Amino acid sequence: MAGETRKLSSPELARAAMESVRAWEQNGKSGANCPVCGASDVQIVDRSARPHMLWYAFSCGSCGLDEAVALPLVAHSADHD
Repeated sequence: MAGETRKLSSPELARAAMESVRAWEQNGKSGANCPVCGASDVQIVDRSARPHMLWYAFSCGSCGLDEAVALPLVAHSADHD
């Protein structure tokens, strides 16, 4: 497994990744666990382009996770006909 890159390869892992993001945000952008292996040394980087998309990059030194999760946001417009 050394040198192998892990990915969020299932809906369950993607859901776990978003739970990690919520915990990370609630803890002052620290203290999240890896959604794959549960290690506490996961790095999360917010690369979001608000108001268009939420985008979080994950990196874990324990299991080799190197992945990003992107969620499109709905743009609202006040000038509908």
